[in-house]
Amino acid sequence: MSEQSDMADEVYHWLAHSDVSVAELVQELRRKWGSGHKVCELHRFVEEVAACLLRDDVELGDVIDGRFASLRLEPWDAHFKLKQELLAKDSFFDDPHHYVFRRTRQT
Repeated sequence: MSEQSDMADEVYHWLAHSDVSVAELVQELRRKWGSGHKVCELHRFVEEVAACLLRDDVELGDVIDGRFASLRLEPWDAHFKLKQELLAKDSFFDDPHHYVFRRTRQT
């Protein structure tokens, strides 16, 4: 398995207990990898984790006024939207309310 799919599996298990934002994934990777990685490298990794993570029972959305608001996109469309925004940024993604993963069903 790739490192991306390993992290996606780990995050999927976290989602059983709470929502997880892309900003949290970026912070976690920066903590694990140290400061030697560029924005584009780290964001590419997170984007690939998202590709593994977005499934029928995981949705992407935003937290607005303390409530989750789904983007209401199919997994591949949500991934494409996230990918475009992440790869266009020249600073580390740090908005904990934008692009939040949520499990829709608990197994």
